[in-house]
Amino acid sequence: MSAVTRVEAYLASVQRQVGAIPRPPRYVLKAVSIAGFLAVWWLFVRVGVLGFALITTPPEAAGALMGYLLGEPMTNGGYSLYYHSYHTIYRVGLGVGLAVATAVPTGLLIGWSDWWERYVAPAFELLRPIPPVAWVPIALVAFSTNLLSIVWVVFVSAFFPVLLNTADGVRSIETEYVRAVQSLGGSQWDLFRHVIIPASVPSIATGIMLGVGIGWIAVVAAEMISGNFGVGYITYQAYRLMQTETVVVGIIVLGSYGALSSYAVSRVGSRLTAWKDRE
Repeated sequence: MSAVTRVEAYLASVQRQVGAIPRPPRYVLKAVSIAGFLAVWWLFVRVGVLGFALITTPPEAAGALMGYLLGEPMTNGGYSLYYHSYHTIYRVGLGVGLAVATAVPTGLLIGWSDWWERYVAPAFELLRPIPPVAWVPIALVAFSTNLLSIVWVVFVSAFFPVLLNTADGVRSIETEYVRAVQSLGGSQWDLFRHVIIPASVPSIATGIMLGVGIGWIAVVAAEMISGNFGVGYITYQAYRLMQTETVVVGIIVLGSYGALSSYAVSRVGSRLTAWKDRE
C-alpha cells in the first residue's frame, strides 16, 4: 500500500468516526451561540476593550429590560416601553404594508410588460440608489406630521426590495408554462392568476423579508430625527443622556421586533409556497 493510499484510508476512517458522533439538537447550538455572545460582551465591558467600559453589562441590561417590561417609565415624559413600541410597530407596519401593496403589482407589470420595463422601470432605477435616510429632510418638508414623514421613509426603504424581487420573479418564469396556458386558450387574466402570480410568490416573499428588515433600519433613523415617540427615538435620547442601559434595551427590543417580523413573513411565505416542496 502506497503512502497516498494509507493517507486516504486514514482520512476516510476519521471521517467515519466524526460522522458517527451524534450532533446536538439545534436549540442547544443556538443556546451555546447566544451564551458565547453574552460572555464576549461581558468580557469586553469588564476589560474595557475599545471603550466598552462605558457600556452596560448583560446582567445590568437584563435588569433594565425587566423593569421596562414591568411598566417602569422610560426617559421621555414617563411613557412606557409598550407605548414607544406601539408607535414604532405601527409606523413600520403601515410603511411596509403600503410598500407591498404598491410594489407587488408594479413589479408584476415591470417583469411582464416590455412597455413598463422600458418606460417605467428607469425612473425607479434613478430613485433606488438614494439612501432611505436621505429622504428624511424631504419628508419633514413635504408632510405635515411626524407620522407621515416617518411612514414615508419606511415606505421608500421597503418599496424597492419588494419591487425588484417581484420583477425578477416574473422574469424567471419558464416560457413553456406561459405557452401552455396560451395554447389552451387562456386569457391574460388566466395567465396572471394561474402562472405568473403563483410562480412569483417565492420571490415576492423574499422581497418582503428584505423590505421588512430595511424598514426597521429606516424607522430607527427617521425616529432619531423626527420622532416624538418610538423605540428608535427613545434609544437616541438615552444616548444623548448617556443612559447606556436604555440604549442597550432599545437595541435588544428593535432586534427582537425585526427578527419576529422576518420570521412571521418567512412562515407565511413557506405556507404560500408549500407546493414547491412537492415538486
